[in-house]
Amino acid sequence: MEKENYQSASLTMMGRPFYLLWCGETVALIGASLMEFALGVWVYQKTGSALDFSGVLVAAILPAVFIMPIAGSIVDRFDRRYVMVAADLTAVALLLMLAWFLWHNSLDIEHLYVFNVAMSLIAAFRTPAYTASVSKLLPKEKYTQASGLMGVSSNVLSMFAPLVAGSLMAVIGLQGIVFIDITAFAMGSILILNAFFYTGRASGNIGKIRADDTEAVSGSVALALVFFKKEPLMLWLLVYTVLQQGFVTLASTMIMPLVLSHYSENDLGVILTVGGVGGLIGSILLTVMGELKRLMLWALAADVILALCILLVGVNTSFNLYCVSVFTALLVGGFAQGCNHSLWMRKIPNKFQGRIFSIINVAALLTISIVVMAGGFSADQIFEPALSEGGLLEQTLGPWIGTGKGRGIGLMFVISGFIGVLISLVGFLTRLRRLDLIVPDAPGSNES
Repeated sequence: MEKENYQSASLTMMGRPFYLLWCGETVALIGASLMEFALGVWVYQKTGSALDFSGVLVAAILPAVFIMPIAGSIVDRFDRRYVMVAADLTAVALLLMLAWFLWHNSLDIEHLYVFNVAMSLIAAFRTPAYTASVSKLLPKEKYTQASGLMGVSSNVLSMFAPLVAGSLMAVIGLQGIVFIDITAFAMGSILILNAFFYTGRASGNIGKIRADDTEAVSGSVALALVFFKKEPLMLWLLVYTVLQQGFVTLASTMIMPLVLSHYSENDLGVILTVGGVGGLIGSILLTVMGELKRLMLWALAADVILALCILLVGVNTSFNLYCVSVFTALLVGGFAQGCNHSLWMRKIPNKFQGRIFSIINVAALLTISIVVMAGGFSADQIFEPALSEGGLLEQTLGPWIGTGKGRGIGLMFVISGFIGVLISLVGFLTRLRRLDLIVPDAPGSNES
């Protein structure tokens, strides 16, 4: 009876367990965001090398790709609250080691490579555990609002973390930020444990997708293959998501050199802040709108607008148009991402979410890594020379896009935006637009 009353109340409010989990994750992200920025500043100040700076960033991304399939299996087999708390406590131990090196003035760049690799491996366990826990704590009617609130956290942090971290670095240095990060992870773990105190175990026993498919599918890759074989339209959603994310990653990576080719660092800061406000508004809008019907249609429509904004950024050099385009792009981008995330939570059985989300995350991280490396190379070696004075495209595309510094990157934006529009239109013209209706929802996330 108490469980039925709790589930009924969850239809009108998301409940204390979710809010505790969300707050715990947000507090941990605050510390991690401050630390990420501070370490980047420290590395560049220490070495003055862009290569070392990039290497430390790559060390924080790639290791998770190799461990995530294994991590997903572990997340589904064990109590997810303990997976998250164990990850946080391990992170605290690593931060204490980092603090020891700092206080003895012996911290070196090699230590940060090891630290970021270890933190990347921790994130490989923590990220799918958090995502799967959200759908376990809520009825499916609340997934969209939950995605919106999760977006609010990330957008607020993206707006203020660099500013706050920069100010703190000047006052308390890296040592102080390490202490803040340790405190944040510890507080986050306490909140997460409190969240699951109200609901008991966060994951059930390992089950089967279908008895005739397999008796016990344990590996992330094997389970994903079975799931996508059963629901091929979800595989097309994965392909669509990865392609769109690739173009968005390219735009978000190259927006800095594009703007700096015509404007100052302060102007870039204004544009990125305006964009952050747009992303925050998009996430809040998704939250207050509540349960949406036909999430795939909403996502496709938002992605069309996003792609058009990317295209517009490429063809103009006006500061005001940059602000408007980036603001709109991040607003609809956050909205589309929330709809997409809610779809995945609806369609994947909760007991398999850790493993399947780990495969989704691997695809996303590989896409980000490839796009970041290929984007910089293509800009420097292909597109910028082609639209420079005397370049291959100066006479053909130059009159339309312009020539000179930054215009090759602008052409990359135009191409990315155009292809993004085409991909979204293909989604509208195929069965993908009816994914909500064709693929059945998984059993309610709060059902045992």
